[in-house]
Amino acid sequence: MIKSLTGWLKKWPLFPWLLPVFFVLHGCTEHYDYVPFNDALKLTAVYLLATLVLTGIFWLWYRSFTKAGLAAFIIMAFHFFFGSMYDALQRLAGGTFLARYAFILPAAALTFVIAFIIIKKRKSRWTSTSLYLNSLLIFLILADLFLLTGKMIRGKKTEVSMPDGMVRCDNCPTPDIYFILADEYPGNTELKDLFAYDNSPFIDSLTNRGFHHVAESYSNYNYTPFSMASLLNMEYLQLEASNRSAADLTHAYEKIKNSKLLHFLQQHGYQLYNYSIFDFEGQPGRRLEKFLPVSTRLITSQTFLSRAENSIFFNLVTRFRSKAALKKLTYAYQHNNEKIYQLTLDVAGKKTSNPKFIYTHLEMPHYPYYFDKNGKERPFEKLVEGNQTDKEAFVSYLQYCNEKFLALIDQIRKQSATPPVIILMGDHGFRHFTQPQEKKYYFNNLAAVYLPGGNYSGFPDTLTGINFIRAIVNKQFNQQLPPVKDSMIYLRD
Repeated sequence: MIKSLTGWLKKWPLFPWLLPVFFVLHGCTEHYDYVPFNDALKLTAVYLLATLVLTGIFWLWYRSFTKAGLAAFIIMAFHFFFGSMYDALQRLAGGTFLARYAFILPAAALTFVIAFIIIKKRKSRWTSTSLYLNSLLIFLILADLFLLTGKMIRGKKTEVSMPDGMVRCDNCPTPDIYFILADEYPGNTELKDLFAYDNSPFIDSLTNRGFHHVAESYSNYNYTPFSMASLLNMEYLQLEASNRSAADLTHAYEKIKNSKLLHFLQQHGYQLYNYSIFDFEGQPGRRLEKFLPVSTRLITSQTFLSRAENSIFFNLVTRFRSKAALKKLTYAYQHNNEKIYQLTLDVAGKKTSNPKFIYTHLEMPHYPYYFDKNGKERPFEKLVEGNQTDKEAFVSYLQYCNEKFLALIDQIRKQSATPPVIILMGDHGFRHFTQPQEKKYYFNNLAAVYLPGGNYSGFPDTLTGINFIRAIVNKQFNQQLPPVKDSMIYLRD
């Protein structure tokens, strides 16, 4: 029987089809309970279709299913495992020409050509290769099925632990919490000093709704990933450099994904709703709409096409000035804002057995400045790269955003069964200056909070983000987190 099975595995090139099945199954096993079965099935079908198309194309040249399948396998393997290979190269040769796409892509293309020619020239039927790849992938699939079955039997993943320095508060109320992040929303000091605009009417509107506004608020970092990582962990980051290095950026993303605040809230029974541009553990960020379901990004994020879209597409579009592609890219952020805004409204009216924590990250009033203060769309030519320094357009868009934020807050409060906690803040100040400015303006941000009890003692007039979040957690959940030194850490490009 073993001899018969071996002969069968030699004869039939199943490995091109087994590879996509293994890749998706392994992703589902790794991210168990986060990728719905139907979404995984759709992703598998897409990859199998791509393999079928590639195999068909290569068959026209090779006239051999084994050779065509091997060529298709090489391309699909490159696509699936590109992220891991690229990261390893960055660790070994980061900062050199060898780690740049300008070298990697031509080198990969040349490798493909050489491999395809070797496959064509060799008279071998590649039966040993077929046996090895078929056997290996069948073994890996069975191993993942075994692990996945074990996870299904055990049920949901182990609950996260309580962060150090924090304790469970069984008697504390657990209202829904809305964390509304207004990307690049400056504080009123910066608006007055550098834009000659007084944002007091908006601040008064928040105050009239019961919010507490921190008059002099500052972010701890001047770039979004670092600012959000420090906020959600309520502590400074351990960075290697004073610039935005790849290693430090990865560290910031990992800190966001598994942050102390999220773990603390999960310990108190909160259900997390990630309507942000960042990934949570098991909940991918909602950046731009994709063909595939958003949950599958947990599996696809390291693939070649995913990496290429994030790293290469923008540069190509701007370099070749394709108007259609530029429009798609430019308005994608507006569509994403609208999607996230609506998701937040929808969840506000959703009745759940557990309290909710909703992180809504709106790239507003962040550039592009889509509307003027009256809600009139600005022409496309005013939205493309190079117009972010237009202060008049920024202030007008900020006024439009003010109305949208107030409308969102009003709807949240109207639809909430019990008064929620609402945090509205910017992640840093405005940064698109034509001339260098005092460093403090890069950090000066909006910070306001609504607490159902209305007790805002412990919120001084001058505060940075880390201490602002600590003060909220202390007040709402009876914690004793001491304030840390208020510092603003400027990171260079």
